[in-house]
Amino acid sequence: MEEDESNLLAILGPTNTGKTHLAFDKMLSYNSGIFGFPLRLLARENYDKAVSQVGKSKVALVTGEEKIIPPNAKYFCCTIESMPLDRSFSFVAIDEI
Repeated sequence: MEEDESNLLAILGPTNTGKTHLAFDKMLSYNSGIFGFPLRLLARENYDKAVSQVGKSKVALVTGEEKIIPPNAKYFCCTIESMPLDRSFSFVAIDEI
């Protein structure tokens, strides 16, 4: 994988200022994306949100407890430790680093 640091962006700010919402919307503007969340509940909540926006066939949920991976999934909502390393995405976000 070729690294291009010009595409790295950190969104910093206080709690409840919309950082995750901004990154989530940005992910859906790409052809594919993966989002790592610190909690299973946040991954599930954002999975449900993505399903409502782009459809169930395009969204995967991967946590320690649940795995929903449609064959043609373009967007993955995961807990950080469950993020698959064997796939490539146009967009990658990690919440709460």
